Amino acid sequence: MPDSVQSRILTERDTPSIPTTSTFAAASFSCSSPVSGLSASDCNYMSQIGMAGQGTNARSNNGNIWIGSDGPNKFVYTNRANTPIILIVWDNPPNDYQSSFMNVRKSKISYSLAAGASVTVSMANGVSGGWSALYNHKTTLSQYGQIYNTWGEFTTGNYATVDISREVNMGGNTMDAKVSTSCTTNMNTCAFVCKSGNTCGTSGSYDLINCSGKNAAYGLYNGNPSGGCQGWSNGSGRIDASFY
Repeated sequence: MPDSVQSRILTERDTPSIPTTSTFAAASFSCSSPVSGLSASDCNYMSQIGMAGQGTNARSNNGNIWIGSDGPNKFVYTNRANTPIILIVWDNPPNDYQSSFMNVRKSKISYSLAAGASVTVSMANGVSGGWSALYNHKTTLSQYGQIYNTWGEFTTGNYATVDISREVNMGGNTMDAKVSTSCTTNMNTCAFVCKSGNTCGTSGSYDLINCSGKNAAYGLYNGNPSGGCQGWSNGSGRIDASFY
């Protein structure tokens, strides 16, 4: 399926450039000046767990990912959990196989969300990436340096697609993403899941489940499932993403 989302975990874990656990342990950064939208305590927690740095948190159109509602693709992130979270959004530039490894890459967004709070993030067309959340200073990075929780994944543009991926941690927190043109991806619908075990990502180890109906897409990419919720090409719909 052209330009649709496939799990980035597959390509990133199968490359020899995966960060090592020693790199993970060494990462730390200063929080003397937290970026706008990120609290000092949340910044310090990110540093403590080995993240490479704060998010950029751009406040105007930078042609990529920024905070605000003036872009062609709008993601409204809402914390519906009863605990505070740190929203993390990253991009996947072409040929960067470490882009989701937060121990060696800085995110585009790192934003503190109290229970019940929301933030709108804009994305240009032609951008791929993902998001996840750190819950109540308890979520950590995996041994490889990826956020050890449920993920959302997206590609914007001509074949805009969004999905929920549980591959890093099948026991992660509940998330969903609703496309305004009638398609929902959640923990059991248009979701990437492991065929067995709590973590997966290698070829043949995961499925895309229950992805059919209006604006849902399912296909194969290099023999592995690919797809998710479509119907919002080139900014023709809004994504409402929630954390529970």
